[in-house]
Amino acid sequence: RGGGRGRGGGSFHQGPPSSVVELGEFLHECEEALVCKATHEKIPKFNAPMFYNDKTNIGNIDEIFGPVSDVHFTVKLGQGFHAKSFEKGQKVYIDPYSLLPREMFTEEAANKPKGGGRGRGGGRGGRGGRGG
Repeated sequence: RGGGRGRGGGSFHQGPPSSVVELGEFLHECEEALVCKATHEKIPKFNAPMFYNDKTNIGNIDEIFGPVSDVHFTVKLGQGFHAKSFEKGQKVYIDPYSLLPREMFTEEAANKPKGGGRGRGGGRGGRGGRGG
């Protein structure tokens, strides 16, 4: 028994993705990490693998910051990669399945009711049945 509980699941990566899309461009290095500005309209997932255009894995997204309209992120580089070897404006790429719609991070999404609109005490749980 057990297993299968929780969210997410597939946190392992089996080689390079079938395709990559441009996520952003390198601005500068900070403590051996890349600081990049997003150029894609979607938001990357935390810890998503990052690539060169040829699908070579260069590291993982470490932090995502800034307003939704001007997203920046850092890439923690993998072994053998050095931030000083990157040039300003150099493009970095991501698996398109590691991107989330921008709407998930805006107020419109936060104000939408969640669930099936069961109302108070309905659905699973509720106030209990027979007591005594």
